[in-house]
Amino acid sequence: MSNVCCVPEDELVQPAALAAPLPPLVAAPPPSTEVEVRLGILTVSDRASRGVYADGSGPEVARIMQDFAAKGDSRWRLTLARKAVVGDEDADIRRQLLEWSDAPVDGVPAPCNLILTSGGTGLAPRDITPEVTIALLDRPTPGLPELMLRESMRLEPLAALSRAAAGIRQGTLIVNLPGRPKAVREILTVLMPLLGHALLELSGPATVSG
Repeated sequence: MSNVCCVPEDELVQPAALAAPLPPLVAAPPPSTEVEVRLGILTVSDRASRGVYADGSGPEVARIMQDFAAKGDSRWRLTLARKAVVGDEDADIRRQLLEWSDAPVDGVPAPCNLILTSGGTGLAPRDITPEVTIALLDRPTPGLPELMLRESMRLEPLAALSRAAAGIRQGTLIVNLPGRPKAVREILTVLMPLLGHALLELSGPATVSG
């Protein structure tokens, strides 16, 4: 028995166990079939939209996604369908997300089935990308932000300050990424193996409950 009354020593939580690193993720297998990826990349940045500096994160998202699609086992058919840079303004972010995720007419697919935003996920007063995204979603996908946060914090403790959101609007998956190219690379490394599976599920037949 331990010094704590009536508690066996092997049932006590040891400090070392609390500090143990998280186990590595099990790699997701490639999708079972080819998947069409119609990608939209939306950079949200006041300064980049005004031309104060060049957008670094949007091109980095495109490069990483294209490199992954080029791998033989990705099974992606990737098209960069839309890209834009907007300021941290509700109306501008909302307009692009709606235009890219909503079908123009019945029977015609939306321009994008995957939208990756970059920037505006922190704590600054003008960081509003998650709020705008959440307001437009039909269904959230909470597992994706949880995964992104968990893996980011392995490399950067300040990643805990991110408020990134993710979810589905009609048939489009929308995911918020941070604004720094380095953070974009780290998160997409974890996220990309799952995206094909997500898009296949979104494109499948609707399930009717009875």
